[in-house]
Amino acid sequence: MQRHGWTLLFLDCVIEQMQKLYAVSQRAEQNDPIGFASNANVKLFRALSQLMLEVVPGEPARDEYRQGNTLGPEYRHWRRAKIGRRFRLFFRYDSRAKVIVYAWVNDE
Repeated sequence: MQRHGWTLLFLDCVIEQMQKLYAVSQRAEQNDPIGFASNANVKLFRALSQLMLEVVPGEPARDEYRQGNTLGPEYRHWRRAKIGRRFRLFFRYDSRAKVIVYAWVNDE
């Protein structure tokens, strides 16, 4: 997939997480067609989608994505985008190849 000139790649675990969130979001919409947008899973799915497809590819080198030595010096090349106060999207990018690889979404 291409976005903002970057090739986006997704590890299987991220794809599985997004598929589960999508399914739960669809179920929420079927159960409550009017108020489904306020469902926490729907909000998370939309926020992750926006982050992965628009925000991060817009500028993956943002300082706010740096982790420093949080995971140790051997993992400084990993980036972390925060979603609210609870969730984190982990990714790597290569500016020469113009590739972003999304690896994992976790909570606290």
